[in-house]
Amino acid sequence: MSLNQPHLPSPAATPDGPLPSNTTAQPEQSQYDLCQSIETKLLNLTQDLYELEICAGEVVEGQQQRIPDFLKRINESFVELEGMSKSLTESVPRQVIENVDTYHNPHMYTKNSLSRATGENQYALGRVLGLESFRRQLYDALATDFPTIPLPERRHQPSPPEPVNGINGVKVEREAMNGANGS
Repeated sequence: MSLNQPHLPSPAATPDGPLPSNTTAQPEQSQYDLCQSIETKLLNLTQDLYELEICAGEVVEGQQQRIPDFLKRINESFVELEGMSKSLTESVPRQVIENVDTYHNPHMYTKNSLSRATGENQYALGRVLGLESFRRQLYDALATDFPTIPLPERRHQPSPPEPVNGINGVKVEREAMNGANGS
């Protein structure tokens, strides 16, 4: 990984310690250790790619062999990473990989997924609360208009609606509507 010259600075963070001599994943190796090995290998690969870019940009007479050496090391790193990937049980959503490939922030996938899930949950909660409100109004209307008909007991008794400023949410809406109409 190092050149004959001093170590070149890299835009990517590089590991502090040397790589372990055996970087291939073994079945008894824990997933955490495997992820650490893969991360170290990826950081070293990033450094090699950066040094290859500099070396290819500044070819000096007598050092033409350095580029094929870098390419060989990079190919070996890819082969080792491929071998390690077979032991990894964690998965990454395909959309995250596509975002990285198209130079988009992969955290946007998480943010969008959470936003979508939150919106769907709020929509479902609204439907449930709307149905429950309708069910209560229907039950009250049937009990008021047909007092002689026995109404069945519900298996599940919902919790009463949350008071808003000491008043039930439905009454607040009706009062707000009446106030807006001038009634």
